[in-house]
Amino acid sequence: MSKVSRTVIVAITLSLFLAACAAVTQQKALAARAADTGEFHNLQIFPQNLTHDELIANMRGFAKALGTRCDHCHAANPPGSKEQFDFASDAKPEKNTARAMLRMVHAVDFDYLAKVNPHGQMVTCNTCHRGHTVPDTTAPAESAAPAPPGL
Repeated sequence: MSKVSRTVIVAITLSLFLAACAAVTQQKALAARAADTGEFHNLQIFPQNLTHDELIANMRGFAKALGTRCDHCHAANPPGSKEQFDFASDAKPEKNTARAMLRMVHAVDFDYLAKVNPHGQMVTCNTCHRGHTVPDTTAPAESAAPAPPGL
């Protein structure tokens, strides 16, 4: 390979690296949007200082645990609206059911499990729902692990 082609490859690689660094820096500047900027309305379970990224991560976790999408709990806006959903609306009863379930999970985790569980395991939506909107009542498959001695 000639010296000129090596120089060109190094220059292109360096340019791509610098462009990637600039993009990451720009994303970091935009990422820290907090609730106190007036972005969130009608938060009743989550703390008011929750960031946009934290809220989205939680919502995605709920959707995955229940096998749903945003429209399961959130009411749709009329066609032509800037946003597809009216996230602040309480029009769908599923949203209040979700709030009740979150209160229940919090109580189980902090009022009960925290007092008896030295390993820090916690209940989540997936503990019962396992990808279904109605809790999955079938017993999980038994593991191949041997029973503890004396049982």
